[in-house]
Amino acid sequence: MELSNDAILKKVLHYCSYQDRCKQEVKTKLATFDISDSEKEKFMQLLVDEGFIDDRRYASTFVRSKIHLKKWGVNKIKMSLKMKGIDDETIKNALSEIDPEIYREELIKVLKAKKINEPDPYKRKAKLAQYAIQKGYEPGLVWETLHKS
Repeated sequence: MELSNDAILKKVLHYCSYQDRCKQEVKTKLATFDISDSEKEKFMQLLVDEGFIDDRRYASTFVRSKIHLKKWGVNKIKMSLKMKGIDDETIKNALSEIDPEIYREELIKVLKAKKINEPDPYKRKAKLAQYAIQKGYEPGLVWETLHKS
């Protein structure tokens, strides 16, 4: 069943309105419809002009939510944003909004929440560090935080 342009626009507007989306996500969604490339570009331009798509806003929201909800570190966030087609300057600006104290507190919460059954304190710290680094925290910051605790 082929949809009219109005129906496609309605679906894409709904897609963009219930959650922030980046350009790449919307392009992927538009690719699911049987429309020409010029129509896809028109839809993209309309969505950008009307403020439904804004990569800067998307990156800022993404950074905040991943730090506070998923407890991700900067490295993992940066890679995820790159995979979503966000440019380096936008990523840098979004990451600059992070409060270093809050970020360190989130790392401490991650380290305290992880339960590791290891009697040897050195192996326990190594496993904790490995876990935090896998979550995207910078190795230097992880080890510095572990040595303070």
